[in-house]
Amino acid sequence: MLDKMLQTFTSSAVAIIALLILTRLMGKKQMSQLNFFDYVIGITIGSIASEYAIVPEIHMVQGITALVVFFLFSILFSYISIKSRKGRKILDGVPVILIENGKIVEKNLQKEKLNINDLLEECRQKNFFDIASIEFAILETSGRLSILPKSQNRPLTPKDMQIPTLLEGLCSKVVIDVIIIKEHLDAIS
Repeated sequence: MLDKMLQTFTSSAVAIIALLILTRLMGKKQMSQLNFFDYVIGITIGSIASEYAIVPEIHMVQGITALVVFFLFSILFSYISIKSRKGRKILDGVPVILIENGKIVEKNLQKEKLNINDLLEECRQKNFFDIASIEFAILETSGRLSILPKSQNRPLTPKDMQIPTLLEGLCSKVVIDVIIIKEHLDAIS
């Protein structure tokens, strides 16, 4: 019994370390902007790692090989997506207009397998309760909805009022965890 627990512990530790390394190598996109393929790859890699950690019949080489194969395909498809417009279209899809000039584009809604209630809910969550005030609503490849309000419904800006403004730049933390961050201090000096 203790032998099996030690084996599961070791397998789990190796799987977690491998997942951590592979996730860092895949980049931040894997965590922030999941498209369908990235989502499937992420779930599959997690499933392989957990299966490897729990099933004693799976040898370490087999588990790590499976993780590396999925990692390499993820990297390959990311490269194709970056370098090829056609590849990006196949792997990531394309943005789809769901509302145009205040009117729902029903054929695109059907093509994306969305119902009108889901679309209206997304609009309301972005504080658009009247679709007539929307110029365009676009379903992005990430699954998020981007909304461009009609020009008369956009917030007033200093530029609209011809008021000059200064560039603000980014905020920078000079002290973090009671430690002075010299790079940040130098950047703002």
